[in-house]
Amino acid sequence: MKPKKHTVPYDILIKLVSLAKGLVFHSIEENFPEKEELEAPYPSALLCNHVSEADVVSLSMVYPRLNPKIKMIIPAREDILRPGFLQNEFRAKGFLKWIFKLIDASNIIPILLRYIGAVPIKRPFRDNARELVKKGELRDKVDSEWTDLVSHIRKGRNLFMFPEGTYNHDGFLNQVKRGAFYIKSKIDKLHFNSFTLTYDHLSYHKTKLYIKYGKPFEIPNEMPAEQVVKLVAETLGKHYTVTVGNLTSFVLLKLEKETKIKKQQIIQLLSQFKHQIEKQFPEITIASELRKETFQNQLEFLFQKLKKVNLIDWEDEMIRTKEVLYHIPKSLHNLKKSNIVLYHKNQLTAHREQLEKIWSQLVIETGVNIN
Repeated sequence: MKPKKHTVPYDILIKLVSLAKGLVFHSIEENFPEKEELEAPYPSALLCNHVSEADVVSLSMVYPRLNPKIKMIIPAREDILRPGFLQNEFRAKGFLKWIFKLIDASNIIPILLRYIGAVPIKRPFRDNARELVKKGELRDKVDSEWTDLVSHIRKGRNLFMFPEGTYNHDGFLNQVKRGAFYIKSKIDKLHFNSFTLTYDHLSYHKTKLYIKYGKPFEIPNEMPAEQVVKLVAETLGKHYTVTVGNLTSFVLLKLEKETKIKKQQIIQLLSQFKHQIEKQFPEITIASELRKETFQNQLEFLFQKLKKVNLIDWEDEMIRTKEVLYHIPKSLHNLKKSNIVLYHKNQLTAHREQLEKIWSQLVIETGVNIN
């Protein structure tokens, strides 16, 4: 097995995809364990959490960090590689609708993604999977697709992989599937590395992306599937970044319903939290705004957003939490829309034990009632 080294046209096409970052993200912040690279010797499987359609752009930002740079194979949902994807997915109106229509008509997205290395994969209960279940053909189809992935790896490509298989809808990881275990069983001496995407939708006009790069890790040949799933989930979960958006959400949801608290008190709480995380749990990644304590403007923007969606009141530097803020929807599907604060708090699920410990230790001098 010889690796397929990157080429100038390949790099240029990925660079074209990365140009969309200005449309999708406010900015991008990267955090590395040591050197500013993602180790990916051939053959490697690079694992990442799956948040949204914007992950395609995120992957294009990760690619320049690969060491060495080897062409990738990327499992992708079938409809991305079909005509009319942009119109069907985003249902835009007005001028943007015509832009999407022109792009779809050019068929440039399927051509571009296939060249980069995207291959179609069936998703449970979507992509006509129900029809295949009725015919008894789904298992054969899935086996064929995974065999195809293994074939591409053996021909010299590394693998980008979303172990969850589908987008997570509640802010944290979905159930991790057995893909890593399967690939490991088929490829000798397969290396693993990871990176975790954290999206802050609250603190800026557009989403800010935080990328935390991991260190290489091994999956022993004798490790059972359930343990592989657990290892992958823990590896991705522990690298979520603590941001202004998710830490403020954690604090707001710890307050009693109908609590009144000054903005300056929130700033004080966040500052105390940041110092304690750095002191007690230095392995947790903290966003630069919190590290440098330059988050006042982001906090004001965050409160404006929450007031707009009627989760808090905010007047004269005083915040009052509303009862609806603490409502847990019956379905967590698309939680970002139904309760964006809970969505952001859930990003911290893997850090919950540490954060709860810090919260219980904090001496709050403001007289605020807490849960």
